[in-house]
Order: sequence, then C-alpha cells, then structure tokens
Amino acid sequence: MKLNHLDLQVPDVRAAVEFFERYFDLELCSNRKSPAIAILSDRHGFTLVLQRTQDAQASYPEEFHIGFHIDDEDEVRRHHARLVADGIGPITDVIQNNRGVMFYCRGPGSIAIEVGCMRRRQVDPADVPNG
Repeated sequence: MKLNHLDLQVPDVRAAVEFFERYFDLELCSNRKSPAIAILSDRHGFTLVLQRTQDAQASYPEEFHIGFHIDDEDEVRRHHARLVADGIGPITDVIQNNRGVMFYCRGPGSIAIEVGCMRRRQVDPADVPNG
C-alpha cells in the first residue's frame, strides 16, 4: 500500500497553488482558474489536493503539519534562507538535533510545514531478522 494523496482545505486555493509551486516545486495538474479546487503533483507519485474551505473558522489541530524531505542539509539551509528573504512567515530558525536539520513555517491558510533532512539511522545487523 502506498500513500497517494493529501487533501487540504485552504481559504484561498489560488494563493496556495502559487505558494506550493514556487517554494516546493509542485506542478499544477488541474485548471489554474478554479477558485474551488487544485490538484498538484510532486512528479514522483504523490498528489496534493487543495480545496477551498467551506468553514472560514475551521483550523487544523495544533500539531498537524505536512513535511517535505530534502536529501542535503545545506539545501535545507538554502531553502530556509529563500523563504526568509521572501518574507514567508512565521518561520522558525533552522534546527539541528539528533533527528537531522529542519525548520518549520506556515503556508497559506496557516498550514504548518516542516522542511528537513533527516539523519539516516545506522541499522544494527542484530536488529534485522535473519541478519
């Protein structure tokens, strides 16, 4: 089984499309003029669906977020610097810990976004069945 898509509710579909195209390299696969729904692809099998929320007061739970993985720690820092330079916020400082290098920001509709390069865990052969 493979995760296929995520459907997010946003107040302004067009603004969210522009944000995810510009900063996260997603490609619009549906009608750009629709104010109600947009379908974006990462070109690797994942689809992000953005729909206009029907409830302007609705919000995501406090810890809800979507995550983008980057393979290189320096690229995480460059991505952070680009968002900061463009005034995207709120945005955290770059965090480096045992999990890796990451930062968090808010996109349109206050969607929390994590961008990070996670450290690869060393697998102990004793932990692998028949290893």
